[in-house]
Amino acid sequence: MWLFPLGGQRGTSLEVEIRGKGLQSAYAVVAEEEGIRTEFRSVEEIVEESDDSAQKQADKKEPEYRVRVGVEIDAAARPGNHWLRVVTPRGISDRVHFRVNADRVIRESADPHDQPARAQAIEYPVVVNGQIDTPAEMDFYQVEVAGGQELLFEVTRSQESAANVFRSQISIHGRRGSWFDPDRVVRLAFSDKDEGKRVIADRDPRQRTGTRVSLRHRFPEAGRYLVEVGSLGGQAKAGFVYQLRVAPPDRPSPDTPGLSDWKERSFVRELGDDRLKQLWSRGVRDNRPASKPNREAAQDGESPKEPDPAQLDLRLSDPTLTLGVHSEKEPGDRLEDAVEIPVPSIVEGVVQHPGDSDLFKFKVHSGQKLAFEVETPEASRPDFNPLLQIIDSRGRDQFSSLRKTEKYRRVTSVHLVSVDAKVIGTFEKGGDYYLRVRDVTFRKGDPGFRYRVLVRPQIPHVGDIHLETRTRDFEDGRVDPHRVNLMAGEAAKLTLIMEQEEGFFLPSNQIAVSVEGLPAGVEALPGASSYRLPGSPKPPVIKGADHHLPKIQTISVVLHSRDDVAPTHLPVWITVTARPIVGGRLGPKLTVKKIPLTILDPNPARKLSQLASQPVQEER
Repeated sequence: MWLFPLGGQRGTSLEVEIRGKGLQSAYAVVAEEEGIRTEFRSVEEIVEESDDSAQKQADKKEPEYRVRVGVEIDAAARPGNHWLRVVTPRGISDRVHFRVNADRVIRESADPHDQPARAQAIEYPVVVNGQIDTPAEMDFYQVEVAGGQELLFEVTRSQESAANVFRSQISIHGRRGSWFDPDRVVRLAFSDKDEGKRVIADRDPRQRTGTRVSLRHRFPEAGRYLVEVGSLGGQAKAGFVYQLRVAPPDRPSPDTPGLSDWKERSFVRELGDDRLKQLWSRGVRDNRPASKPNREAAQDGESPKEPDPAQLDLRLSDPTLTLGVHSEKEPGDRLEDAVEIPVPSIVEGVVQHPGDSDLFKFKVHSGQKLAFEVETPEASRPDFNPLLQIIDSRGRDQFSSLRKTEKYRRVTSVHLVSVDAKVIGTFEKGGDYYLRVRDVTFRKGDPGFRYRVLVRPQIPHVGDIHLETRTRDFEDGRVDPHRVNLMAGEAAKLTLIMEQEEGFFLPSNQIAVSVEGLPAGVEALPGASSYRLPGSPKPPVIKGADHHLPKIQTISVVLHSRDDVAPTHLPVWITVTARPIVGGRLGPKLTVKKIPLTILDPNPARKLSQLASQPVQEER
């Protein structure tokens, strides 16, 4: 369910408490990445300290447990988000959020510091592990700054607490005593704005919840100031854990990304010079000519033909092409002021003020298929919602990145769904067209509303691939555990939801799926089943869906274990891969996800007796 403290500094050791259900008889804790070593210490059931504790325990559907584990962090460990899992005779748990920090890390004081007069003094740069477990609790910290000093304050919540509606907020207070109250404080700055690229869980309805709240403030006068960390609405739970980081703004958080999934339609994915190469790495590029070149046809006595659109688009999507970068030109509101760009290319600009829009002109041939991708490197949703509009030379809309439904309930008018980070389209007629970039509301603008748009031919490729391991057992809630607990002699299912982009979805194209690293006696078999995400509503009918949505295909892989397979003491890490196949040609191997697999003993009592006779070992 959660752990505390949320993280530690590189090159140090600490004890971590993990809370959860189904953890009885736990005997190990493992990390998903190198650089973290764990030493299992104890497990105990949590009993409420009250007169009616017995009744409360009886009322619980499943008791909660506390696992204590020693964690040693290597000096070279990657700063940022990591994941721990608990191992029990019933299998391996879902993952729990743990952070590795490059700055000095301390723990919030055990003494009350919920009032300005009792604020805990800290020296920056520092990271503080804290917890909001009492309703209306506020944690106060005191920092001493010099005149003109600017500091960056960041509150990072555990992803489990963010999923449980912990909305953190941060305030800066100055001491302004008065005749009535010598200890009176005045709030100088406040923020509760979620930021960051991280997500909670794949295919989860809460995946876009941010995990970090930042506040940057310059102190005009030297003195002692107060930092307050709280929860929106005064909500509190034992699992509301956080890290407060205080540092000068020239010391950005050195978080480095770990193994991340491919993000096809995200406003924060980077659109660089290697974007065409990235896309072709998820497809199969066929350089074989489809027909005779025009020059050869003319020598054979045939009349020259129009260039084959497919061959032209293939040349324009060559991954070795250098993508030129073109900037907006102000004012750019009229078609005649548009900046002319080639295809493919990258355009950059800023929606600086309300009503600001930028125009770019490009030329296409009949039947050409183009894709438009937008990145917002600074401000992003919900603040900046860039809208891409494709219009013809007479100013008529062709298509846009604004997704709509055909109708909403019994209302005949369309219902706006979202603004997409990508839109594709086919141009029936050749000629000049225009790309307009603006804020979706026309009411917002800011110097930080920067954008980058890649205009390119469509590249058939494999998009996002989501792996589901849900078993519908008691431990599988709304968040996918991304692990497999397999009983000897039985089978378990993996479900892959594969998105096929820009024309890859053809009867002749295929995607081959394999599972690597399986232990002896376990095999992967193709399966067929009807699958739908738990709790997912019926999707609405999208207007012009081909412009906005990929084709989706769902397949299953069955993992089957023989009866005589030996149970595993620690999980085995298996890798699910996929390979595109086009025209019989095999494409590059794509790593979908690396997940842990445990083989369970059908006789749990036997496993417990074996554990009792074994010494406690340090695990990596």
